[in-house]
Amino acid sequence: MEHEPTWVDELRADIGDAPVDRFLARAGGMRVYVPGARLAGSLLVTLAGRDIARWISDRYAGEYLDVPSARAQARDGLKQALREAPDTPVNELANRFGVSARRVLQVKAELAAEEEPPLLAAMRKASSE
Repeated sequence: MEHEPTWVDELRADIGDAPVDRFLARAGGMRVYVPGARLAGSLLVTLAGRDIARWISDRYAGEYLDVPSARAQARDGLKQALREAPDTPVNELANRFGVSARRVLQVKAELAAEEEPPLLAAMRKASSE
């Protein structure tokens, strides 16, 4: 997952950040069944609240929905931020995403490894042997 799912972006735009963040904190990492007409008393309403549950049910009734975890969102958000502005100070990113500066540096290194051309990776491996 490169970025949080599109449905979370749409939900944030329609409902707002604070309620969505509370929902993700409660249900992050879970697979939740989305009921259709009978929302009252469902696990989704308990976790998300009536407004978010109705929004999700209107789009995904009868399906199972994988709710991204806060940790995955922080990781993916950090990767996205590094792709968009790679020169952002490490401490600023660490503070914004609630991770350590060391973790920011690790993610930077992971991104560099992902973007490294295969020939350069093969040459680096051959030179270290």
